[in-house]
Amino acid sequence: MIKNFIISFILFVITLQTIVVDPSVAITAEERLEEVEKQLIAIANQIKQYEGDKTDLEKKILANDSALKKVNDELAEVQRRLASAQAALEKALEGYDESLNNLASVQQNIINEQVTLGVTKNEISKVKDELFETQKSLNSAKDELQIKAVDMYIDGVMSPATALFISLNDLSDFLAALGYASAIVNTAYEIIESLNSFESLSETQTEFLSQREEQREEIIQNLQTEEEKKNQISIEAEEFAEDVEESKNRVESEKRQVENKKAAVLSERRKAQNLLTEANNQLAKLDEEHANLEKLEDAIQADIERLSTLGGVAPNQLSWPITGSYVSSGYKWRRFRGVTSFHGAIDIPGRTGTPIKAAAGGVVILARYYGLAGRTVFIDHGGGMTTLYFHMNEIRTSVGQTVVTGDVIGTVGNTGRSTGPHLHFEVRLKNPSSVSCSLPYLDPTSRGRMNPYCFLDR
Repeated sequence: MIKNFIISFILFVITLQTIVVDPSVAITAEERLEEVEKQLIAIANQIKQYEGDKTDLEKKILANDSALKKVNDELAEVQRRLASAQAALEKALEGYDESLNNLASVQQNIINEQVTLGVTKNEISKVKDELFETQKSLNSAKDELQIKAVDMYIDGVMSPATALFISLNDLSDFLAALGYASAIVNTAYEIIESLNSFESLSETQTEFLSQREEQREEIIQNLQTEEEKKNQISIEAEEFAEDVEESKNRVESEKRQVENKKAAVLSERRKAQNLLTEANNQLAKLDEEHANLEKLEDAIQADIERLSTLGGVAPNQLSWPITGSYVSSGYKWRRFRGVTSFHGAIDIPGRTGTPIKAAAGGVVILARYYGLAGRTVFIDHGGGMTTLYFHMNEIRTSVGQTVVTGDVIGTVGNTGRSTGPHLHFEVRLKNPSSVSCSLPYLDPTSRGRMNPYCFLDR
């Protein structure tokens, strides 16, 4: 545009000079014209050099994006391994905690058994002492009975053989049957009853001791079993502890790898940011035409975000807006009028007045003259999808109108910044990642401009 303006200005000066300037000063005008042409060539060379530098920067940014993607992929793999290591660590810790709980339970069982064993031993010792006293009393009673038996013999109650060898029970019965009331007989009877009582107590105490001894041996056996369990659990706990330590070391190793990868990503991002800053510094020198294009794109995106209201799901297929034509300029980087930029749409040529149809059903959210885009229509299809139609000759719809696929919304024209009658057709999506497309589909300028071929029949 600068070049065109300068040329127009020069032609205007020449024309003015031809009409009003005196022939005597014609040489001065030619000199001025020559000087202006030199300045124009210098400006053109400067623009050409700048455009070459900008293209190199764009290539560097794209290359840096590729490096970033590779590092991010590696980082994702390390994070996956880190998650695996952390899962193994948690499992080992669970096993370790369970072993410790089991060990604590076994140790408590051992303590309980030891307490029971101590009580049993005390009971056995006490009963043994009592049994010893009972035996002493029994022996004493037997001695006393032998003395009384001699006395009874002397007294003529029974023969010596009967007195010495008859059993205690029989002797007791014998004495009871005699019915003697002598002091010797009565004393012998009491002694016999004491002997019977002592023998019964002795048997009871002996049986109790036998039971307690069996119980003691059972407790000792339980203690041995619990000790074996304790030893086995201790071994398992040590193994779990080793697993825990190994898992911890592996996790730490994975974390270090993650940190290293993060550092690499940050480094690559800083490089990309530096390149982008350099590119932005150069972009500040773009000519007015390119600046207007950028402003137009920003205005379009802002209007879409402001006007779009439909929810739901975006259509996964679109219909061609013009029938029986072809694509003259695709979705790609291109140089236009000396400026390199990304063409985030497809251009479909056609004769002026050729019908333009809605690519899918939706609601018209914009229908007016739109600066460099000329007469323009925006259609909101829901789900964050919007289609845009530029350079129309006529607009045959209005804001708020609901359209269906194939409805005529305008005609092909050459309005706005256009080199000839054609339709500039764009597809913008609020969430581009929701689309699965094998083609390069996302505008690198990050305005959500999608490759229309992702939705059109090819």
